[in-house]
Amino acid sequence: MQKRLIVGLSILVFAVLVVGCVEKNEVKIVKFEDLGLERVKIASGDPGHVPAGKYAAEILYNLEQTDPDLAEKIRDNIVTRDIHVRAVLDKVVLKEVDAGFVYRTDAYTEKEKVRIIEIPEEINVVPEYPVAVLKGSDDREAAAEFIRFVLSREGQNILVKHGFAGAVTNTEPFTPKEIKDTIVVYAAASLTSVFEAITAEFEKMTGGEIKLLFASSGSLRQRIQGGAIGGEAGADVFASASLKHMKILTEEGMVTDYSVFARNEMVVVVPRLAVER
Repeated sequence: MQKRLIVGLSILVFAVLVVGCVEKNEVKIVKFEDLGLERVKIASGDPGHVPAGKYAAEILYNLEQTDPDLAEKIRDNIVTRDIHVRAVLDKVVLKEVDAGFVYRTDAYTEKEKVRIIEIPEEINVVPEYPVAVLKGSDDREAAAEFIRFVLSREGQNILVKHGFAGAVTNTEPFTPKEIKDTIVVYAAASLTSVFEAITAEFEKMTGGEIKLLFASSGSLRQRIQGGAIGGEAGADVFASASLKHMKILTEEGMVTDYSVFARNEMVVVVPRLAVER
């Protein structure tokens, strides 16, 4: 009888421990409007440096036109504004926050750990990604070849495989030319996975070498403005997650022409609960 009682108590204790492990303190967010609930903690990018942060601010501005109360509640729930979109995603994955504004392509990289909450179409924005050869590039011809590959059928297919929407109509197949030089490419942090794949294919087809530097578009633009153009430490190509930064460089004469090569979409991500995995 005593053994049975001990076993029964053990089972009861185990059951209590299991229930205690369920994420009981997590806020259940199932729709966009739930971002305005009390105690919700939201991460976003810094609008002054990170395009994803600027897009999140635009989304809340659009919401303000039809539901100012909800827009204010969501703004009040933003507890951190990070230096790049990956930092936002990491905080959601680590459950330091309840939700975060990120690109759909970033959400796909952690699809086993986060769940996507769709942003209403009428308030959402469509981020466009421009790419350009920098005027001070040491090898403008090789840099132009890299951009030609990004805009080609092969390059656009790689972008689509990584969740981006291609931005080039009537794409042409890439006809490679031999390249012996090293090209330095500055690219937005949200392009990390796809540009690593694009670079690998470009190097295989041309024999050239690409050096990639990823950071927020704003940080890279400031680096270029500070003189990091051409040579081993500087950039030959700039791929931004925002037209704003490219237009600034164009106005300052550091870019002659640019092309929009991809489009993305903003979403909200929340941590997956244990029962959802």
